[in-house]
Amino acid sequence: MAILTRRALLKTAAAGLASTLTPGLVLGTEAAGETLGSGPVKILAVSDMHIVDESTTAYPRKVIQAMNQEGGDLVLVCGDLAKDGKRSELEVAKSVLDGLKMPYYPVLGNHDALYSGDREETLFMEIFSLRSNSYYFARKGIHFVGIDHGCGKKYGQNAVRPDVIEWLKQTLTSIPNDEPVILFSHYPFAKGVRYQTPNAADVLELFREKKLLAIIGGHFHGNTEHVQSGILMTTTACSSGTRGNHDGTKAKGYRVFHIDKQLNVTTQFKEVKIDN
Repeated sequence: MAILTRRALLKTAAAGLASTLTPGLVLGTEAAGETLGSGPVKILAVSDMHIVDESTTAYPRKVIQAMNQEGGDLVLVCGDLAKDGKRSELEVAKSVLDGLKMPYYPVLGNHDALYSGDREETLFMEIFSLRSNSYYFARKGIHFVGIDHGCGKKYGQNAVRPDVIEWLKQTLTSIPNDEPVILFSHYPFAKGVRYQTPNAADVLELFREKKLLAIIGGHFHGNTEHVQSGILMTTTACSSGTRGNHDGTKAKGYRVFHIDKQLNVTTQFKEVKIDN
């Protein structure tokens, strides 16, 4: 378990950020969320399901069931939902995620795209009803920023693209410096973690004046928790029934984050046993 303490009070209102999401529905707008409040927030995160077809959904559905029993305010889905980014795979993955009883927000992983390059992946947007593969919303006093690295099959070339950097610059201007932010993506940002985003330092510089609480990612198929420059950075073991963890561990499942009124962030990995 890792604990990150940041002292500040949440703002109680923010103009233009009022909208309610139903479970399983993702609007994907740059400002889709609830009216900002001041209560505690419980966030669940899951990634790396690597779904091929219905026959590969038994374990991911078990993870979804466990997450529903856990409960929370929202779920961040940090990529690699499919094996090869095919329509059939993504549609089955969406049917699994639609079993969540909480709003969920997916970002593209390298396995969720058939392309290799810097063009926009429209299939993922279409299936998950996103206006963009990088998007921003707010819920319960927290600003959430999700980004797409867009590297497709060239998973080693996972730097955040210039167009996404520019989008981040513009988006962050609308977020007050004293209001908390969480960044989520498929790739990790912490130093020393395998597959770290090559230009992580450039991205972090964009948040230098912001109250960035955490960066939540996946891809590594392993549990990592680091605090760098006061920012909690995590990856989570995979939630796939067909793939293992890259760090050699056996436990798979999801991650929970608790954020209290004083912006204390606590995170814990929750194992979901395959044979339960």
